[in-house]
Amino acid sequence: MPELSIKINEEKCKEIGRFIGEKTKDYDYYKFDNPAENPDLNFGIEIISNFYGCVINIDHHFWHLENGKLIFEFGWIDGNKFKGATFVWRKSIKMLNKNPDFFSAESLANLSEDLYQEWLSDDTGRIPIYDLDEIRLKLTRDFGEKLSKYYNGSFHEIYEKSGHKLAGREGFLERCEIFEGYRDSPFYKKAHLAAKILERRKVWKFKDQENKIPPIDYHLQNMAYKLGMIDIPSDLKRKIKENVPLNSKEEYELRKACGKVYKIVTRESGIDAYCLDDHFWNESRKYCQELPLNCDGKNEKRACIFREVCDTYNKSPELRQLTIPLVETYRY
Repeated sequence: MPELSIKINEEKCKEIGRFIGEKTKDYDYYKFDNPAENPDLNFGIEIISNFYGCVINIDHHFWHLENGKLIFEFGWIDGNKFKGATFVWRKSIKMLNKNPDFFSAESLANLSEDLYQEWLSDDTGRIPIYDLDEIRLKLTRDFGEKLSKYYNGSFHEIYEKSGHKLAGREGFLERCEIFEGYRDSPFYKKAHLAAKILERRKVWKFKDQENKIPPIDYHLQNMAYKLGMIDIPSDLKRKIKENVPLNSKEEYELRKACGKVYKIVTRESGIDAYCLDDHFWNESRKYCQELPLNCDGKNEKRACIFREVCDTYNKSPELRQLTIPLVETYRY
């Protein structure tokens, strides 16, 4: 299969990098300390790291198709409605506060059907997120089994045995490849997300900061072509417009291009790569995911921060017809 003609617009990447670096000088980055979604540090490093390792392992694919229509998923907790990922994190913190031992490797490896249902069911009594063949149950058991077998049941031990390094054969990213839910070389989306959160909570600190890249999921892919940092071929635009899932080759080439894009943006912005992820993930999720796009911030506190430098907003009506790229995956 020939390589896709995805063009990287380097000057646009530099423009976006300089813009976001200047625009967010005093930005208060999310600290991952909201107690409704994150564990109290008093739980200790082992439980905290296992909690994050486990939840990130199943943090993926919060959409499904109904007769070709893209449906983003929500769940109900105590009468309140939450988007897919937020729902999972809030249900997980409820389980942690009720039973901290739930996140021990042994418990996860032997997770029962009933306890799995209790963990991820919403007020309706069902699991409201896409879960084909209970893949999240299988991934959780796999995570627990391998954590026990290779790392004494401790996600924190992976960090320690990596020598506090992200990259390299013995680095944290590569070590996470043993888990089926994390297996995502060369992008390592979930491993980068774990590193990002545990650094932000000041639990971990990696030595090789230069090897950070933002976790490349569909939000960052979405922002790359919406802002004009990449040009994607017409067939790819058609698939995204018509909600046709990308094949593995298309997904790989798109993510590879995005990896190059965000390295340029990181360099130009002067912002930590994991902090940079906050901006692109948040703006995509709030303003640029569902159609019609919400660039002006209707029902939000503000408009999209990228509006004034966005190709979609300023000069490309064609891109306003696109949502996120769809991929059938549990990598992100």
